[in-house]
Amino acid sequence: MIKRMVYTQHVDITSVLIGSIVDIGDVYRAAPSSKVLAVQKEGLQFKGDIYDFEDFPIFSQESSPPLQPIQMDSFHYQNRPIEVDYVRVVGVSTAAVFQIGGIDHIDAINYTKHFRLLREEEQ
Repeated sequence: MIKRMVYTQHVDITSVLIGSIVDIGDVYRAAPSSKVLAVQKEGLQFKGDIYDFEDFPIFSQESSPPLQPIQMDSFHYQNRPIEVDYVRVVGVSTAAVFQIGGIDHIDAINYTKHFRLLREEEQ
């Protein structure tokens, strides 16, 4: 991969969370990953650290095999720099990639288990 210079006037990113990546420039490979256990509980009290990833089968599943690469018509400028005036990003989250530049391979994976605990179900 040819490495190019990147010139940016202004990049405004509010938040980058949970295994995400911000790249400026050309990159050969990015592999963001995350495991998220999100519990929404009704009521005032919440006890932390009472759940483990091992308690939920989704976190031990193998990911599906990668899809075949696709061919796309694209423009490329061998030795020209990348020039960006202004970019505003509100959020990049959960194994995502925000990039100004080129990339050869992306291997992103996310496992998320989200559930609610309602008062009537606890009894």
